[in-house]
Amino acid sequence: MCVAPTFRMLSDSTLQTFLDLARQGGVLHSFNKSDMNAELINGTRVLFRSADEPDRLRGTNLGWFHLDEGGLCSEEIWLILLARLRQAPGRAWVTSTPRGFSNWLYTRFVTNNSPDYEVVRSATKENIYLPKDFVKTLEEAYTAGWREQELEGLFVELEGALFSRHWFQFVESAPEGLRWYRYWDLAASIKTTADYTASCAVALGEDGVLYARDMIHGRWEWPDAKKIIMQTMLFDPAVEHGVEEALHGLAAIQELRREPSIANVTLRGIRVDRDKVSRALPASARAESGKLKLVRGPWNSAFLDEACSFPHGAHDDMVDSLSGGLHMISQHKRKILYA
Repeated sequence: MCVAPTFRMLSDSTLQTFLDLARQGGVLHSFNKSDMNAELINGTRVLFRSADEPDRLRGTNLGWFHLDEGGLCSEEIWLILLARLRQAPGRAWVTSTPRGFSNWLYTRFVTNNSPDYEVVRSATKENIYLPKDFVKTLEEAYTAGWREQELEGLFVELEGALFSRHWFQFVESAPEGLRWYRYWDLAASIKTTADYTASCAVALGEDGVLYARDMIHGRWEWPDAKKIIMQTMLFDPAVEHGVEEALHGLAAIQELRREPSIANVTLRGIRVDRDKVSRALPASARAESGKLKLVRGPWNSAFLDEACSFPHGAHDDMVDSLSGGLHMISQHKRKILYA
């Protein structure tokens, strides 16, 4: 049995990799998509399952199992699968990106150092199937801690490593003549436990320094949030604004575009296809290299507190607004490059 944390990961990654390798090796006899079962030319049957509902993994007698991205699963999944090894040879293996010292993988396989298991570490650069310059591109985008985990396969504690307080520099004002972008991270709810609406204006200097100023942050019902957004647009109409095209973001964009008073303001929908941590990596890499400067303002302290607890803190809206602004800059630069 091959198991992945979610069905999406199973179908998009684990299963496709298996089928590609099995076909290339000439050992695949057939694959039944409806049952998610493969049969090899020697008669071996391979089941593909997700860990979305752990109890559904029970009841099967296995000779082998492979748990993919085990660091994203609970230890319960591992224990359930171990109890399924009722046939010879009774072997198992886990593949995963390390997930810090508090993860069950580190405790069970590294700390305990049992003779029943062997730990094999591989660096990303050892993968001969990756495109040229793939690793180099990631090295430039990742912080030191993230590089150790994602590229070197090392167990590191990343809490507070994505952003560190001493990385940030402060300036009284940004240079003149910069092109500014403002990304709006809209809250999905106004409940006490809900996220905030947040927005940050960012600009990229000729020397590669990213400047951030005038961050807005608060919990508002949509009518109040809309007023604040419109006031911000009217205050500085030269700034290009962006809103994520997700949840109610698309409806917000359509409503704002119907307002005559901000007809001369550039407003774009931003399509987001990566998780918040991945989106924040370019900003954190700039901060680590001294290329991210905050224009002094009353928002600085709250932003630093959130950034230095990201991604484990209660909220991530301000960080996401900074990431979104940098993404808008990269989209604009890409259009110029390919124009």
